[in-house]
Amino acid sequence: MRHFILTLTAVISAFCFVIPLHAQTSLSLGGFSPDPEAPIEMTADRLTVNQLDGSAQFESNVVISQGDIHIAAELVTVTYLKDGGIDQLNATGGVTFVTQTESAEAETADYDLTNRQLVMSGGVLLTQGQRAISADKMSIDLETGAALMEGRVRTTLSRGSK
Repeated sequence: MRHFILTLTAVISAFCFVIPLHAQTSLSLGGFSPDPEAPIEMTADRLTVNQLDGSAQFESNVVISQGDIHIAAELVTVTYLKDGGIDQLNATGGVTFVTQTESAEAETADYDLTNRQLVMSGGVLLTQGQRAISADKMSIDLETGAALMEGRVRTTLSRGSK
C-alpha cells in the first residue's frame, strides 16, 4: 500500500499543480491508533451532567487525552454505556485531533469508542508532516488506521525538496 501511494504521488507530482478530486480518497493513518484500555482524561471550563439521558457536556476549552491522542473542541457531549464506560464523544466547534505523527481539524467529530470509529466533518484538514489533504468528511477505522476522505478532496503535491 505504501509503495502504491509513493508511486501515485510521484506520477501526480510530475504535473506540479493543485489537484481537486471530486469523489473520495482512501489512505492509511499510522498515528490514529488509540489504546482502547488507556484512561481518558477530560478538562473543560464547564461540565453539565444529564441524569435523564446519561450524557455529560463539557463546554469551553475542552481538552481530551487518551494515550498519545489529544482532542480539543469548544463543546463535547459524552454518551455513557450502562456500565459507566464511555460509548461516544461528539465534539463541535473548532475540533482538533492530534497524534505524534498526524493532526486533523474539522467543524465536528464523532468518536465512537465502542466501535473504534472516528468521523470528522466540515472543512476537514489532515496533516502528516509536510503533507496536507482536505475534504468535506473523513472516516477513520481506528482498528486498522484506514481512512476515507470524501467530498471535494484536495491536496497540493510538490516536486523535490525546495
